[in-house]
Amino acid sequence: MRSRITTLMFVDMVGYSRMMSADQDAAIEAVRELKNKQLEPVLSDFGGEILKRMGDGWIIAFSSISAALDSAIQVQTNLYDHRKLKLRIGCHLGEIVEDEDDFYGAGVNITQRIQTEAPPGGVMVSEDLFRQLSSDRAKLLSDAGTFNLKNISQPVRLYQWRPAPGLKRKLDDVPSIAVQAFEFAPIDPETGAVAGDLRDQLIVRVSRRKGVLIFDASDKNVEKATYDLRGRLRIAGGRGRLTVTLTSRADARPVWSQTYEAPTEDIFAFCDEVLELAEGDLRLQTNAFDGDRLVEIPLEDLSVSELRARAANEYYKVTMESWTYGLALMERAISLNPYDAVSLCMRVEAQIMLHGARYQDLPADLRQIYAEDLNTAVIQSPQSDYVFWTRAYFRLAVDDDVPGARADLKRSAEINPAYLENYELRGQILLRESDFEGADAAFSRLIERGAQNPLQPYRLFMRGVARFCAGDFEGAAQDAAAASDLRPNEAGHLKLRAMALNEMQMGKMAKACLTAARKLSPEPMMTTKLPVLPPEFRWISDKLKPGT
Repeated sequence: MRSRITTLMFVDMVGYSRMMSADQDAAIEAVRELKNKQLEPVLSDFGGEILKRMGDGWIIAFSSISAALDSAIQVQTNLYDHRKLKLRIGCHLGEIVEDEDDFYGAGVNITQRIQTEAPPGGVMVSEDLFRQLSSDRAKLLSDAGTFNLKNISQPVRLYQWRPAPGLKRKLDDVPSIAVQAFEFAPIDPETGAVAGDLRDQLIVRVSRRKGVLIFDASDKNVEKATYDLRGRLRIAGGRGRLTVTLTSRADARPVWSQTYEAPTEDIFAFCDEVLELAEGDLRLQTNAFDGDRLVEIPLEDLSVSELRARAANEYYKVTMESWTYGLALMERAISLNPYDAVSLCMRVEAQIMLHGARYQDLPADLRQIYAEDLNTAVIQSPQSDYVFWTRAYFRLAVDDDVPGARADLKRSAEINPAYLENYELRGQILLRESDFEGADAAFSRLIERGAQNPLQPYRLFMRGVARFCAGDFEGAAQDAAAASDLRPNEAGHLKLRAMALNEMQMGKMAKACLTAARKLSPEPMMTTKLPVLPPEFRWISDKLKPGT
């Protein structure tokens, strides 16, 4: 066995399986063109050594780091306008071990994982390789953020390049936030310590999210950061107030600000509460940043993580059209990487939401496929709160498996106690178990902490249904009215309010609500998807379903 440190490159042909299914001869000819004209001759010119060919993929070794990057950029530039051929290229500096038959090593596995994160038509490289580049070559790459690669214990920072002729700016730059020292009052050591803890915890919590880079301004040069995040803590009279503000560095324009208040008798409980709220709101903001930067990039050039970011933006629009488009984005992401855990889960969530909005069950064939996909996602990303949340949601909403849903919800909460969506799922589980008071409390906590979330009308609707089942018809009517105020074009909110008003013997108002509902579109709406009901209340579905 011989070992060596080398620059490894993985090259993969995008859409090869689909091309083979549609036209096998054309697919074979495309591979030949790569081998004889577009890929191997260029790699050879830069000193690349072909280690293995795998049908639609290549593994190449380079003795020079700069030559590997230059060759990858040259190949992708040459193919930019090609009608059929599009590649994804990943590069890494690592060790390989060879014998007479094959080669092995962690470096090979890591390079392959990096390649799956590369955008079609682009190049993705590891931080290990990036650090060895000259300053001129490093400027060609953009920080793509941190990624959780399979079988790699710690998140890995990756850097990407893609051709962008005609564009005036680097659209693939990930937005970055420089977290400044928090101001505090009164000026004393104890309050200063609380402010420092809040700042440090916020950095840790938000840095878990993809689509944005978080920097501690006290430890790093942050001159090129996109935004400043500033905080101000004031404690007085047994209460604390934390104000968090995001400011654009380009023009000193505040882009978002929010204030959180809570009692300070238990200072640790205060910190937990305001951090939970701030993290949830910043999660919405960072998703918006990521969506904004991707708008001008063609769909076919987006990487798996970028497709997820665009889909998340679509989901937040909370329409049937946006969720359908988000589902299509996830289908494309899965075609690029069939084992990407978050993409698999986002596809399942979209299908549950879309079928639920139509008041339809998920077809049996999809149930089996998605159950297997969710198990795959858990294996791929066992530390993801969202992955366990999605499987819990599937087990409850599709399989009616309450114990299984509870087990997954528990795991999601253990991974991230501040994950707000867990309150929604807890509320749905309690509703299914006929614990209407508990469901009301869970939905209320979610509504209180998610005031800025676009899903707020849906959450009000769910709480309204829980209150109706509990016999709190006045509360149900109020929730339905509040949801209708936020989404006045959705008939389901008016129908729920009419049901509650009828129970309150207010027939005239109920009739007016139903008349108004009939004037609206009979099409399904996302924010009137029915939560999981106990058997004795499933008749409500017939009253609320679209078109009735």
